[in-house]
This record gives sequence, structure tokens and C-alpha cells, in this order.
Amino acid sequence: MATTAVSSSSTAASTAKDIAAANRAAAQKLLTSLNAGSGVDVASLAQNLVDAEKTPQQNAINAKISKNEARVSGYAAISFVASELNNAFTALKDQNNFSSLAATNSQPSAFAVTTSATATSGSHEIEVLQLAKSQRTISTGFASATVPVNGSNAMALTLTVGGIAKPAISLAPGTDTPQNIVDAINAAKTGVTASLVNTGDGSASPFQIVLSGPKGAAGAFSLSTSYTQIDGTSSANPNTGSLGLTFGANSANQVASDAKVKVDGITFTRNTNTLTDVLPGATLDLKTVTTGAADLSLVRDTSALKDKFKALVTSYNDATSMLNVVSDPKSTMETYGATLVGDSTARSVKALMRTLVQGESNTPGSKISTMWQMGISIDRSGVMSLDEAKLDAALADNFDDVVQTMTGNTNGLSAYSTKPAGFAGEAMRKLSKLIGPSGVLLTNSQNAETQNSKYQADLGKLETRMTTLLARYNKQFSSMESIVGGVNSQKTSLKSSFDGMMAVYTNK
Repeated sequence: MATTAVSSSSTAASTAKDIAAANRAAAQKLLTSLNAGSGVDVASLAQNLVDAEKTPQQNAINAKISKNEARVSGYAAISFVASELNNAFTALKDQNNFSSLAATNSQPSAFAVTTSATATSGSHEIEVLQLAKSQRTISTGFASATVPVNGSNAMALTLTVGGIAKPAISLAPGTDTPQNIVDAINAAKTGVTASLVNTGDGSASPFQIVLSGPKGAAGAFSLSTSYTQIDGTSSANPNTGSLGLTFGANSANQVASDAKVKVDGITFTRNTNTLTDVLPGATLDLKTVTTGAADLSLVRDTSALKDKFKALVTSYNDATSMLNVVSDPKSTMETYGATLVGDSTARSVKALMRTLVQGESNTPGSKISTMWQMGISIDRSGVMSLDEAKLDAALADNFDDVVQTMTGNTNGLSAYSTKPAGFAGEAMRKLSKLIGPSGVLLTNSQNAETQNSKYQADLGKLETRMTTLLARYNKQFSSMESIVGGVNSQKTSLKSSFDGMMAVYTNK
């Protein structure tokens, strides 16, 4: 990934031209010097000629690589700020994100309260009269988990749950151990579950079967057994079990019961301790009975919501700022400045961001349907601002409209859902697509990296060609050096001969 902005193409071209001109001049000087005979540095001559051809091509390829590395950095920067903006919208996309009621409970040890966006402020009296419990029945003890309960004979169990008899559970001969019985009951899936526990009480029979039914009074159950005795006769012994399987009185046994809670004087009976339908928009998790009636106060607190809107504004402006940095040819910011000058993707992301907050919500409220009505606006330069007073008024006077406009009163919609989801839900979808695996940012980045791989291969091919060219030049110039040296030697010899002849004829 690039760490500096890409140099201008004109500067790169000028540098390459200067280098090529200097190399040609040096080569010409060496060629001229050949007339002087031996002593010419033919290796330098060959290298300079190769460099004159190689450098401009190498610089051009490196400039393309640097530009693509810069693009990758620019796309990474946009992806990061778009992801942060997506997080800010996601924090406001669900109806449950607007659960702004603060609960004050005078008996928090007896029950807990959680609220949703549909809850309303007010005071309530809550009295927990009884908790929902499941029937728990415990057998008498066994010496081990593998001891036969019915002399290794066949036996059958019948469970009646909520007054309805379930299909008989048959155990074949040799499968009548406590562990076999537990496994068979659980495999039957009647609503009653079984477990085998080792009490470790030091007695001769520390193993016990524990049966647990569904929670609530309707989950009460009974067990009857049918078994084959040692003498071969059959017998049924309802409720008390076979000769070796009995469920007698035990202090740990528990009777199935429903939860009972009184809310503002009205008594509700449920088969669970998590009550979602007795107080509109709120969930009561019962823990124990109250001491008299508890006072519950629900007061709306929008401070957390305001922080989410502020975070949205900050993220939006951060994204706008980064888009300006990567697009500005004069930017000097390290790593990211001027990395996407003239890039159409940067322009399209800017346009997309404006569409996220402009116009009317696809799930408008009756009085609130736009962002500006909630105090959010964008100026001509693309900077978002928040009018806190207007947001406070919208939350105070038209809270339900704000929720509907932002979320479409939906919860948990994915980025692939097509259901109308308000400003925040729609923004989450568009931004998730932008920064996702198939999004334009990652695709463009991968394309740039693919191009650079090809450019690196081009550099390798160029290096190979230049190595071959250098070898050829060295061979040619070495031959030329040898020829020139020979000619110069002949010239010296002839000159000496002529000088000798002249001396004979001139007596000099």
C-alpha cells in the first residue's frame, strides 16, 4: 500500500528525459574516444546505452505502479470511514435502539425490567405472587448407574404430561439400568427430561433419577411402569413404578406451578417467569416473590439517543472530510492525500452519502418524515450539522414518529432484506453493499493490485531484455575494441617503416 502521494506525471517524464539525454551524451563521448585506439571503457559504453533505453520504460511502469498503490490507499481510506458511518446508522436502525425508558424498581431483587421502543412512561405497582416452576420428581436410590432395575427383564414406561398420555417407552431385556431408563426417556422427547445424579452421600445407593417436566401447571406429569417379573408374569403398577423403580416422597420434589403477578391491581397467570405481555412494551423477568407491591417507574431518557445522533453527524463529516482529502490534487496529507484525484468512485460515494439523509423516509411518520425535521441538515460544502433543540423537541413531542422515520418500526433486518426500513435501515443496506466483498471499493482495490502484478511482471521482462541487450553490446564493443586496437597497431608499424625509409633516402 502506498505511503506517499503519487508524483505528477510531468515531473516523472522530465526526469526520464534528462536521464536519457545524459546517457546518450556519455555514449557519444565514448564512441568518439574509440578513434583514439585502445583504452576505451567499453563496459561503461554498453551500460550507458542500455540505460538510455531502459530508464524511460522503467520509469513509466513504476509511475503506473505508484499510482495504483495510491489508489489502493485511497479506497482503503474511503472503506474505513464508510464502515464507521455504517456503524453509526446501524446504531439507529432498529426499533429496539430507541428503548430510552429508564426503569426505577423498588424491589430489583424480585424482578428485572427491560423496555422496548413501544413502552410508554408512567408508574406501576408490581406484585409477584408466585413463580412458574416445573415439576421435579426424584427416584429412590440405586447402587450404580448400571445395576439392573428389573432383573434385566423387559419393561415399559408411560408418561402422562398435562393429562395426555404419551406413547409407551419400551426397554428391551438387558436395558433396564438407571442409565438406560434416563436415555430412553430423553430419546422419547415427551417434554419430560431425565438425568442421573450421583449424590455422593456415602450411602449404598447414591444414584438417583431426576425427572423434570415443562414449566407451568400444565406441565405436571405422572409416570407408570409395566414390567415382566422374574416368574414371567406381567404387571402394571401405576405411579409407584416397578419393583426397582420407585418415586416416593422426597424433600427435593417440586410441584409444577404457574407464575402469578399482579400489575396495577390485575392478576396475570403465565407458565413462564419471563413476561412480555403484561406491561406494554416492557419485559418482566421474575426472580422471587415480592414483599408487598413494588413501585416501578418508567421515565424517558433521550440522552443516550442524542449521543447516537451526534455520533452519526461526526461519522458523516469524517467521511466527507476523507473524500475531500483523497480527491484534492493539492492535498499534502501523508498516505491518503491526492490518491484518487479525478476518480469516479470517490465522486459516486459522495453522491451516495447525500442520498442517505435527503428527501423523505420510506417509512414516514405523520408529523416527522425527514432528517431536517429532527435537526439534521447538510450545508453546500457537504458538512452535516445537528440542531439539538430541534432534535429534543422531536423526541419529546413526536417520539413514535422519529422511531418510525428512522427504523420503519423494524428489528434485526439484514442488509439483504427488501422491507422498508427508514433512513437508518436503508443507509445500512447501501453502505453494507458499498464496503462489502462485492462492493465497488474492494473490487477497484483488487483490480489495482492485479494491474500492479502485471506491471511487476513487465518490469521483470524489461530487465531480461536489457540484460540480453547489455550482453550483446559488450560483445560487439569488445570486438570493435579489438579491431580498432589492431588497426592502430598496424598504423604504428607502417609509420615506423615509412620513417625508416625516409631516413635512408634523406640521410636523416
